[in-house]
Amino acid sequence: MIGKVKVNQSFGAMCQYVLQEKTPDKGAEVLAAHGVRTDSAAHMATDFDAVRAMRPGLGKAVLHVALAFPVEEKEKVTNEVMGRIAQDYLKGLKIDPENTQWAVVRHQDKTHPHMHLVVNRVDLDGQTVSDQFIRSRSVDVCKRIEQEYGLIVADQVGRKQALEIGPTPAQVKAAKTKTPQEEQAADWRRARPDLADWSRARQ
Repeated sequence: MIGKVKVNQSFGAMCQYVLQEKTPDKGAEVLAAHGVRTDSAAHMATDFDAVRAMRPGLGKAVLHVALAFPVEEKEKVTNEVMGRIAQDYLKGLKIDPENTQWAVVRHQDKTHPHMHLVVNRVDLDGQTVSDQFIRSRSVDVCKRIEQEYGLIVADQVGRKQALEIGPTPAQVKAAKTKTPQEEQAADWRRARPDLADWSRARQ
């Protein structure tokens, strides 16, 4: 399970994206929501913005997480399971799903199962939901959920696919033996930050 986290500004644009009203062929399906209407992107955004108004100085109030699973998990990760995972994911990030507006929408436009979670960074008490270290915290939460639900570990799938595909051109180039001049240039590039710090300390 992989979580791609972004913090954005516009609920209007985000709700239009996740509900895919203009491209229904992508098969957007609302799995669960709390505190917002799901009948249209306009209504959903209006509900999010009404609570966001309690913190007018918060520029980026939209927390958007794309949660993806290996294609091998397609049968196992049903809509019901996805809905439960979304709430467990929020709890893992210390976000109270009962006191925060959120919506989770599944898309069918990829071969692998995936869903989009939209969360208001202003909770129902008007407090700001922290995004500090959100990406590293998300990685930890995804690993815990993989264990709890018995899911395939995403890191293992990535390594397996890399072995099957083989090295990229950049990896092949990096693996080639460097000339003495290239080694000296690489050593110099690595040393430059240390030299800069030493120079500043001397001033």
